[in-house]
Amino acid sequence: MRTRRGMSLALVTLTGLLGIFLRSGFAQAPVAFPISFNFTSFDYPGAISTQANGINQNGIIVGYYLDTSSVEHGFVRLANGKFEQVDYPGAAGTILLGINDSKEIVGLYNGTDIFYQGFIFEPPNQFTPIYYSGLASETTPYGINDNGQIVGAWSGDQVQGGFSLLDGTYTELLYPNAEFTNPDGVNSSGVIVGSWVSACTPLCQYHGFMLTSAVNGMYTDVHFPGSVATYVGAINDLNEVVGAYGEAAGGYYQAWIGNPSKNQYARVNYPGAIFTGLDGINNARHMVGYYIDTNNMTHGFLAVPK
Repeated sequence: MRTRRGMSLALVTLTGLLGIFLRSGFAQAPVAFPISFNFTSFDYPGAISTQANGINQNGIIVGYYLDTSSVEHGFVRLANGKFEQVDYPGAAGTILLGINDSKEIVGLYNGTDIFYQGFIFEPPNQFTPIYYSGLASETTPYGINDNGQIVGAWSGDQVQGGFSLLDGTYTELLYPNAEFTNPDGVNSSGVIVGSWVSACTPLCQYHGFMLTSAVNGMYTDVHFPGSVATYVGAINDLNEVVGAYGEAAGGYYQAWIGNPSKNQYARVNYPGAIFTGLDGINNARHMVGYYIDTNNMTHGFLAVPK
């Protein structure tokens, strides 16, 4: 899962959300997801930390890495394993979050006079900033589909919300009566997934959601069976999703894949890792994310069906 400070939009340390205390339960037993996976670990050359955040249908992966000075740089990993570095011009840090089949990429940059702000990158060198409105001090675009629809979240002075951006028009996304709404992914049919918070007194309670459309769509809750908290991070055109769940209040998150409409769920653990996060999935069920090894080092990975 993409780590962020609470429900803030800035991506910070990879372990920031691992120990969040969460409550609320669900008791339904899962139906096994019908596929197992082979895993491939990768690191940006010379990086001290690598995280993969998105993958398109051509197997192109985007994410970010930390150099030896702990500076964030975006990367594109081609299907042949070759890496390309991407830095927003003049930025103090760059993070790539999502990619579509036209190789349009969304991400964040950290400026010298602002905190993280969103952008869309069209290779080889076209960067366009994304600002939700004058209310937003931060705007984070998490996902982009093949129609160019972007979903994400914004925050300002004591307020926060989600958005969809299509053809230059913003649509506000707010889960009914939620404290916070955080859209994270959108597929080619315009189905949006993400997380919402029901309350933060005293501790925030996280839930997943699916939204059928940004305009006049219907929300459906998503809960990993047996969990006390659910986060949904990405969706493919088969309505299969990946995310994270909390097993107990105060416990760590664990990664999962599923198809909520079919009640199919499965845990996903990188072999031998102490933590696994999932942030992207394509129509071939190729998944990307990151894992933390026993030396507390963070690596990106690709998982493909066996």
